[in-house]
Amino acid sequence: MLTNVDEYQTLFSLARSRARNYDSTTVPPKQGEILKQEGWIEERSSLRSMRLTKPKSHGAYFEDRVWTLLHKMGFDYMSGQGGAQLVLGAGREVAPETQIDVVAIDSEIALAIECKSSASPSRRLQFTQEVGKHSLIRERFAAAVRGQYPLEYKRQTVLAIFLQNASLTENDRARAKDANVVVFQDQELLYYEQLVTHLGPAAKYQFLADMMPGKSVPGLQIRVPAIKTRMGKYSCFSFSLSPEYLLKIAYVSHRSKGRASDVNTYQRMLRKSRLNKIREYISNEGIFPTNVVINLDRNRLQFERSHQESENIDSGIAGWLDIKAAYKSAWVIDGQHRLFAYSGHPDSIRSKLAVVAFEGLAPSEQAKLFIDINAKQKSVKQSLLMELVAELNWDASDETIRAGAIISKAVQVLDAEPLSPLYQRILMANASKDIKRCISLTSLYSVLEKANLHVRKVRSGTVTEHGPLWAGTNEDTLERTVYIVEQWLGVVKASTLEWWDKGSGPGGGIAMNDVYQCAPKCFRRT
Repeated sequence: MLTNVDEYQTLFSLARSRARNYDSTTVPPKQGEILKQEGWIEERSSLRSMRLTKPKSHGAYFEDRVWTLLHKMGFDYMSGQGGAQLVLGAGREVAPETQIDVVAIDSEIALAIECKSSASPSRRLQFTQEVGKHSLIRERFAAAVRGQYPLEYKRQTVLAIFLQNASLTENDRARAKDANVVVFQDQELLYYEQLVTHLGPAAKYQFLADMMPGKSVPGLQIRVPAIKTRMGKYSCFSFSLSPEYLLKIAYVSHRSKGRASDVNTYQRMLRKSRLNKIREYISNEGIFPTNVVINLDRNRLQFERSHQESENIDSGIAGWLDIKAAYKSAWVIDGQHRLFAYSGHPDSIRSKLAVVAFEGLAPSEQAKLFIDINAKQKSVKQSLLMELVAELNWDASDETIRAGAIISKAVQVLDAEPLSPLYQRILMANASKDIKRCISLTSLYSVLEKANLHVRKVRSGTVTEHGPLWAGTNEDTLERTVYIVEQWLGVVKASTLEWWDKGSGPGGGIAMNDVYQCAPKCFRRT
């Protein structure tokens, strides 16, 4: 049995208080004086009352941020203040209870979340035990949800852990995967907070896609008339869909997303100003004659051709297309603003979007197609192109080209890893420059590439020679590269901490672009 779970409509007052980074209270003046001695700050007072505020602890505020995110996504039921209680058994005078930090339930998913926070970045040594404990509630939680919130079809049950300032090992991640517990970290929470601000309720489907990739969406199988044709070496399908339908299965690979080690992200973050303009255009009965370009996972499409005189695929074959919908099955290559502008818009049900769908494109092919489309419309930042090297060349047969992809991805991991000396200091394509985030990706990439630590061609370019950071596979080489650079720069940071922390600001001079120009020789000597 689940307790302290309420309907979405009853939680707006709680949502306002949990969205703040401080607690507030109004008490009689005498009691207020006592609270001031306990760290509360007087905001205003009168003869009869005193209003006081106090900053929330980092743990409490982190849990509130996670709860607020899910509330903005519009889940039908959510836990109240203090989390939900999962009661074991029924009919007992005293039944054991398990506290769950955040519970969110709707017609598609039942989500149980634990929130773990540290005041500063550190290894989370107890993570394996926390995963094990959380995984034990799965069957009881699923049974309680089925009994209290019944449906005609099976609702998905997901267990997740949100972490703040925690650095995980590969063994930690493997343990969570084996226990089927989804893990989100600081950067991913920030990403979804930005996304829900831009998209509103449609951000939920991006969130669900991360937790349940490939899971079938109940009731979303659909059959549409389509034209099968060929573009270059690829077969593709042209058809139209309602934005409401496409929003539920679509997924965008954003560069600002937190998992820097993933080799499948190429889009820039949605711009809210552009979304608002498109929403206004839609409200004024505007239409979009251009296609949204997507990639559908292989085996999600089944085409049944209709009778026609020509059987030449280059000129197009008419037929019926069956789409077997699933979370994270339709990857948006181009047209994300056109699609997501319909999020929460009343026209999303009755409108239609023209779609060109490829099937089974590899991430590198999607990234190349994204560049080909966007480079013709507007310039693509050099920093974004450098980030995309990882996607475009990750599977290259030439080891020297593949090494460049590994270096690109290593730099992105160094920026995203909380314990890295370069954590949030590298100027990525979607980031704004400041005195600390002032080291360009292209600069650091160039340094590591010129050091010849991975692979280089010798003997007139006919023989490949491996360097000390080469470990055979891409994944092992990436892990070794990140580890060595972190250790080397960690020594530099520890020896010049005050200087390092100033970045490019007054008195700085270590953690900035100019210093890395001499780094290749240092790396080779190391």
